[in-house]
Amino acid sequence: MSRIDIEGALPPLREQGYSKERSTHWDHERQRQQFARCFSSPLPRIQNIACTVAGYDDNGLMETHYRIVSGPLCGTKVSVSMTAHGLRIVLSNTESKLIERLQRIQNRWQRQLHQLGFPCLLEVTCADESDA
Repeated sequence: MSRIDIEGALPPLREQGYSKERSTHWDHERQRQQFARCFSSPLPRIQNIACTVAGYDDNGLMETHYRIVSGPLCGTKVSVSMTAHGLRIVLSNTESKLIERLQRIQNRWQRQLHQLGFPCLLEVTCADESDA
């Protein structure tokens, strides 16, 4: 699986002077191109996989887990599962400040994934210390 470059998608906490004058169109286009490079023509594949998975019961759901090890999301656990309606992506972290920041941008990220052809449900949760 290809690595997704999310650098710049979430500014680091220490970055106080984040410039709002940056061209939002350029940022949006850059993010769209980054996702497009990682997932070429995703829609038919995802729909086919979702139809196949729809026959499984909830316990037999395809699922995988990742842990982000660098950058502003360092320590975040990413759980991805396939459902009949698309992907279910859960971002979990133990730091309340990071969870709040992720919740503020959750809808925007989900909307961008939909625009790129990835039907998904994006959730942000608080992880237990034992999960971290």
